[in-house]
Amino acid sequence: MSLPNTVEVIISGRKFNIKTDKDPEYVKKLAQRLEVMVEKIKAGNSRVTFDKALVVACFYLLDENEALKSQIKELGREIKRLEEGAKLLITTGQKIAP
Repeated sequence: MSLPNTVEVIISGRKFNIKTDKDPEYVKKLAQRLEVMVEKIKAGNSRVTFDKALVVACFYLLDENEALKSQIKELGREIKRLEEGAKLLITTGQKIAP
């Protein structure tokens, strides 16, 4: 399967050609976000290489992703709990106080 778009992005002065089916502007925004993260990491320690900064940024993003997944699961459980409560109210004919 061939991906329809090739988007050129620059991160820390390095060019990357990203093949994707995503909107090119979206990919560029992601690259800009990654650029900011890498530069902040490198600014915190002048001896940090691009590769190390990129790996640290990836770990940060993976951690953020896992935290968001946990939040989504928790919200799903809360929605189910609320749905069950609403069904109970409907079947018992109770009125919700204002």
